[in-house]
Amino acid sequence: MSKTKIKVAIVGIGNCAKSLVEGIQYYNENPDDTVGLMYPDIGGYQAKDIEFVIGFDVDRRKVNRPLAEALRAEPNCAMNHVAAIDDTSNGFGCIKPGAMVYSGPEYDGVAPHMLDYPEEVSFRTGAEGHLSFDEIKDLLMAADVDVVINYLPVGSERATEFYMDAAIKADCHFVNCIPTLISTKASQRVEQKFIDAGLTIVGSDMRSAWGASRMSEVLQGAMLDSGLMVTQHIQTNMAAGSTQGQEHIRTGRTANTDFLNMAKVERLHNKHISKENVLKGQNTVRDTSSAGMTLFAGPSLTVQQKPGGDYVGSDQKIANFDIVAYGFGGARYEMTARLAVQDSPNSGGVVVSAIRFCKVASEMGIVGFLRGPSAWTQKTPPLQLKTEESKYECDMLAMRELTDITKAQLMESLPVAKELPYTFQAGKTDYA
Repeated sequence: MSKTKIKVAIVGIGNCAKSLVEGIQYYNENPDDTVGLMYPDIGGYQAKDIEFVIGFDVDRRKVNRPLAEALRAEPNCAMNHVAAIDDTSNGFGCIKPGAMVYSGPEYDGVAPHMLDYPEEVSFRTGAEGHLSFDEIKDLLMAADVDVVINYLPVGSERATEFYMDAAIKADCHFVNCIPTLISTKASQRVEQKFIDAGLTIVGSDMRSAWGASRMSEVLQGAMLDSGLMVTQHIQTNMAAGSTQGQEHIRTGRTANTDFLNMAKVERLHNKHISKENVLKGQNTVRDTSSAGMTLFAGPSLTVQQKPGGDYVGSDQKIANFDIVAYGFGGARYEMTARLAVQDSPNSGGVVVSAIRFCKVASEMGIVGFLRGPSAWTQKTPPLQLKTEESKYECDMLAMRELTDITKAQLMESLPVAKELPYTFQAGKTDYA
């Protein structure tokens, strides 16, 4: 290994960032507890080998503050995994001493309607000292960053491209946790940039360790593998109920910033496509048509409190599923299910793996989109795979062993993005 630590930059210091950092500190403090870690070891790297060295945001309550402080600033409402966020000087923290949050450009990262919500639960812009592209690139290089994580709000298309380009210029790998680069054409264009730079990327649109997308994928795939025809699969989502640890607060709850951001349809276009890709992707990889079927994944239902009380955000996500299928001799099956999870920690469980996959793959000479880890950790990977296939690719990479897919992506092979395996994905929903 070239370094003792994998140095990480975070773009967007929101709930997901909070849970990821606190979660890693939790495992540092409790080394015998591996519950929640899909891969305790990836190519020799453990969670304790990840160090957060710099952050970027636009909220004036987070910018120009130490990263450890910014992670618990409003409007973040995810549960606390540890008593206090520490840096690496105490032996358990995972933040580099002195790590700061800097002011990045807003572009399309803040939807105008977010400024209309109460400040306790929404964004507040107006931070001073917006940095230029070159300044951000220089900061990434000075911090010796290995991996950049994109945690910007859904709909941040221009801002994502900005940070991707900065990461490439700074020789950093990239984990794209939001629904950008949804179409195959866009993915191939960006992948070629990373290939040419000798870098890896995981994307796009993070799925949770065990959330709505994973559950939909497994249910859909299992029914199809059993010979059933799934004629209806409707998934709906909302943020409601109490964040874990805050059940004692006697008031209503408002959705977290992720759901509030998606309250307006103009922020939802790519998110809707991405969630839909999870459902129809399991038909695609089995060469089973979804024409005429009802396959719908609603991105969000925005829940708000009535005015007049104390506003409290909720990081609990509730997903409801309604599935109809037909089987042997035309027999009908109906299934309804409900899943309630802590949303942000659920995402931390996959990003802690994606970071290490990027590092290990780069040390093996692999470049471009990591197809196995992308299919395992993201809703719209460049190549849709069956659950067992994506898990196999991840298992092999964790053991530093090549597969037919990864052999074709060795830098020495001079891979071309358009010649690598892709599942064709248009930039629109089937309902458009």
